[in-house]
Amino acid sequence: SDGTLIRDYFYVRDAVDAYLMLAEQMETKGIRGEAFNFSNEIQLSVLALTQKLLTLMGREDLQPIVQGNNRGEIKDQWLSAAKAREQLGWHPHYELDTALGETIAWYREHLTGQST
Repeated sequence: SDGTLIRDYFYVRDAVDAYLMLAEQMETKGIRGEAFNFSNEIQLSVLALTQKLLTLMGREDLQPIVQGNNRGEIKDQWLSAAKAREQLGWHPHYELDTALGETIAWYREHLTGQST
């Protein structure tokens, strides 16, 4: 890969909210036994996400090294959450920058001991 793999990044707090909402509606007619995809439906390249993280961390001085040696990767991979929106009334609550900011803060606190 050259960093252009497209992925759909999904914040864990949105995932927890999604599965709790699904569990609460399991007895609703037409929900039990159905499969649902949860996604923010924002497709980004791996390189774009890396650049966004570096900007949010204030580390534009760092540049990723893209080796392009992964084989067998799916080039573009993302999900549609249309069924979850339509049948469950679900939608993500966290913007990508907010989710990444919270993730960065967690890592800084837990791995380096520096609170933000």
